[in-house]
Amino acid sequence: MRRRIKGVIVSTHDSLYPNYGGGALRTIKIAEECKRRGLHVLIVAPARTDEISGIKVHWLHAPVKHRSQIYSAIKFNVRILRKFLQYINQADMYFLHNTIAAVSLPFIKKLFKRRFALDITDIHVEYLPIGKRSIFEKAITPVLFTIEYWIIKNADAVTVATHAMRDHLIGKGIKPSKIEVVYDGADYMHYPTDKEPGANKNIIHLGTIDRQHGVEYLVQAIPLIVSKYPDTKFYIVGGGREFNNVVQLAKRIGVYRHCIFTGYLPTEKARTYLRKCGIGVIPRADNIANRIVTTLKIYEYWASGTAVVSSKLAGVEEIGTQHKDVLFFEPCNIKDFTNKINFLLEKKDVLRSFQENGLRKVKTFNWPIQVKKIVDFAVEK
Repeated sequence: MRRRIKGVIVSTHDSLYPNYGGGALRTIKIAEECKRRGLHVLIVAPARTDEISGIKVHWLHAPVKHRSQIYSAIKFNVRILRKFLQYINQADMYFLHNTIAAVSLPFIKKLFKRRFALDITDIHVEYLPIGKRSIFEKAITPVLFTIEYWIIKNADAVTVATHAMRDHLIGKGIKPSKIEVVYDGADYMHYPTDKEPGANKNIIHLGTIDRQHGVEYLVQAIPLIVSKYPDTKFYIVGGGREFNNVVQLAKRIGVYRHCIFTGYLPTEKARTYLRKCGIGVIPRADNIANRIVTTLKIYEYWASGTAVVSSKLAGVEEIGTQHKDVLFFEPCNIKDFTNKINFLLEKKDVLRSFQENGLRKVKTFNWPIQVKKIVDFAVEK
């Protein structure tokens, strides 16, 4: 008989303070829900603070992706293992968001008889073929594929962000009974829904700018948009490994003057730019890593009354409805992407309808309900 859970260590590789990365908010919500249930909670994660929401934080530096993301992840796991072992007597369960911080957990589970729960919004190894890799990184990529799915197989309970991801994991040999689908949520009442004058003619891409995010497709679409709507501005809000490349692309094709590049901003500051724009874009390419996920962008766009134009990807299709709260385009098809944006810029009444429908849709993804499902499955499965 499994012993009752009294204490839990919650962890992720994303920075929780300052908030950075799509999993940060979800991880904090999980920790808060565990605390609400009367569990003794410790957070072990990147965070430049000793406390979040009244929960003690034992923090360490986040893995850095700008050089070798694999080497950085190895160093991070060595550091976090020390923390896991240091506080092992205070936890019956380890609750990890994504696998990058979880390499040691199958061993801890077996040696110390601790419960191990995973909450997954990305399969990180699936992003490796998309990014730039050294010869060494290419050589060990098959090993990393094996390791990530081995970690997932060893978890006692796995919550995932889409049914597409659940199906993918089942195809990799993870038992269906271990997996529960829980979509992301939204604190929709905390987003500004009032728009600045002229906002509806502006476009925003909000969030990290890495290769998988496809921001270059937005830049490539700008000439075809401004040829019809020359006053349109493009707000590219965020930073990442591809930031400089995207800036140089905008300069090279002569559209830089139409763009506002902010670089990395704290989350709350970044969200203020939603008031300046009427249309938000999700221009990701169609590959397995992108296909099986959603993105917090879509919830943030909806919550701020911003119409959504997105690549047609299985995960996003699960939560969005074509021609109602999302306008889908064929991934990587610049002409189709441009046509969908220009359509909304021309049809102001349709644009308003998308914005209003998004505001209604986001209320069906209420964080208190979603996070309760995540913790219920992790603790009780």
